[in-house]
Amino acid sequence: MENQVTITVDGNELRVAKDTLLWEACKANGIDIPIFCYHTKLGPVGACRTCLVEVEGMTKGPITACSTPVADGMKVRTRSPVVEKAQRGIFEFLLANHPLDCPICDRGGECPLQDQTFAYGPGASRYIEPKRHHEKPVVLGPTIALDRERCVLCWRCVRFCSEVAEDNSIVLLDRADHSMVGTFKDEPYVSAFSGNVVELCPVGALTSRKQRFTFRPWELRNRPSVCPHCAMGCNINISVRKSDEVIRFLSRDNPEIDDSWLCDRGRFGFEFINSPHRLTSPLIRRGDAFVETSWDEAFSFIAERLTAITDRYGPDVVAGVASPRLGNEDLFVFKQFMQEVVGTEQLDHFPRPDLRLTSEQSEAIAPLTRTLMPIAGLDDAKTIVLLGADPSQREPVLELRIRLAMNRHGAKLLAFNPHEVPLSSKATASFTYPAERFAEVARSLAGDGSWKAGRGSGDLVIVGVSREELVRVTGEYFAEGPVAVIYDDTFPGVEDRAEALVAVSEFIQSLGTRVTVGTLPLLDDCNSMGARDLGILPGDGEPGAWPEPVVARLALGDHRVRAAFLLGADLAGEMPETDISDRLDNLDLLVVHELMMTATARRADVVLPAASFAEKLCTFTNSEGRIQKTSTAVPSPGIALADWQILVDLSQYLERHLDYSLPQDVWNAVRSQVQQYSNVDYGALGEHGHRVSQLQPV
Repeated sequence: MENQVTITVDGNELRVAKDTLLWEACKANGIDIPIFCYHTKLGPVGACRTCLVEVEGMTKGPITACSTPVADGMKVRTRSPVVEKAQRGIFEFLLANHPLDCPICDRGGECPLQDQTFAYGPGASRYIEPKRHHEKPVVLGPTIALDRERCVLCWRCVRFCSEVAEDNSIVLLDRADHSMVGTFKDEPYVSAFSGNVVELCPVGALTSRKQRFTFRPWELRNRPSVCPHCAMGCNINISVRKSDEVIRFLSRDNPEIDDSWLCDRGRFGFEFINSPHRLTSPLIRRGDAFVETSWDEAFSFIAERLTAITDRYGPDVVAGVASPRLGNEDLFVFKQFMQEVVGTEQLDHFPRPDLRLTSEQSEAIAPLTRTLMPIAGLDDAKTIVLLGADPSQREPVLELRIRLAMNRHGAKLLAFNPHEVPLSSKATASFTYPAERFAEVARSLAGDGSWKAGRGSGDLVIVGVSREELVRVTGEYFAEGPVAVIYDDTFPGVEDRAEALVAVSEFIQSLGTRVTVGTLPLLDDCNSMGARDLGILPGDGEPGAWPEPVVARLALGDHRVRAAFLLGADLAGEMPETDISDRLDNLDLLVVHELMMTATARRADVVLPAASFAEKLCTFTNSEGRIQKTSTAVPSPGIALADWQILVDLSQYLERHLDYSLPQDVWNAVRSQVQQYSNVDYGALGEHGHRVSQLQPV
């Protein structure tokens, strides 16, 4: 094959891909070469020299395997006397000033320097001189501390900041034997991705200020899961101590989504799981206070009150709102409970785009569903368009994927935003406009790319840009595909959001007549896509349309709503500018599922303790339509249950019963009723999930 070459390593003939780095080729074939500075996501640098090998015909001595590409006919020796002597010397140098504080080091027990020193280094040190000491620790920023004396100058942190995050926050200071890592002029290291350098650091030099000296690695076990903090769906490992204490989140490489990175919100946002304020048992209001009760008493109370309300007013006076942070199984059972057990169509999820679409508008946005692209597809895009979207705020790791597509794959970036965003400085061309005129901007990009003046006023919508410049830029960069369009479907600052969504659709349809187009929406929460796919929307609107949000009816005090089930939706806390708190107080029955006592839960008649994502087996559907599975990492506190299980148990106290025992049972029902999920087997989701390639309109 033309794209493969033949090399010989330690007498073994190997066929490997052309231009593969020698270390990668050996690793793929089970041949171990010590490595320290190299990282597959950062590329070669050859700084530590531990990966030295001999190559026949190269007379200048051993070379670094991490920075040398393979060549046809190459003959390599990885364990010759020359190599072994060189490697022992390198490890001796690495340990010359490295403190022997392994018993207290946060990396002790999972440190590559420990492992490789035993395997390839000297058995004892010849140095008797005192080791170098530094200030301990050096506080680099709000999240990261540096034990400088442990640093072996692998440059991983420096390269991450310069090559991946591109913020150049951590740099190499001074020269020669005075070289050290730090921040320029001791400026604080403030970044949305700072936690990644802790995981990259191989020796415990960079540590999390929240977690220093709080655990030993051998105390922990890891459970695979999915980050619950945005719709990106980054993969994580949940590190657990003593079977019930979550200690940290680590990245779990999924090249299709996160490329092994986590944002700080995802990495450090786990403390709610261990919170002492978690609800542990059902609560019933008695006067102005809550009292703990049993599940039986709580369910009996809800069933009696709910039956009285529906018998008097009918089931349509009962509304239900679920958070899209819940799993697909929770949302599906919620929908069944509201429709089949209670008998109401007043169900919804919150937050969701605050818009109401007619059937014609829903048909207009169908192209956005059909063109939903994989996140990894950004690597193939010729042009990436940010259309009123700021990934750094909504889905931070998506920003890193965009930077990767530009730096390694040559994509161009066009940014259309109401204000400058972090990626604006990276863009080939960046345009700003008044936020409320988003629809005009989107429509101006439709058709042949020609400019349309602002509606009614004749002024330029895009600030400081001539018609000729816009036509030139769009004509050049929309001439060749694929083109990836990233838009924020919450449309912040836009009054008519339905019109904005239709305008985006018109742009996509127009562009799609010329080039291949893919879309990626920025969604509200980790399972917003799942909530849409499952149809967690009011069922009393125009057929095929998005009805008015149920939350709007609650906020306006619609007298037709007399009882409500709120699953993880803190309406009072998230909508403080409205009168919704008073409206909730006036309901005849308010049942709240929550992890902790929120502003909404304080107004409830019954508060039911729910399990978090780390305490149940469930699935999330991310913004590209990939279904991924969590795992039960820790037990839920007290007698808290998964939301779907609460509703199944409650249904036994009402006339209609739901019959599910396991989350797999719920998923089988999902597959039978939701067409786009019908081919997704629970057991086949694997480590990286399954992407539904063709999603259907809601």
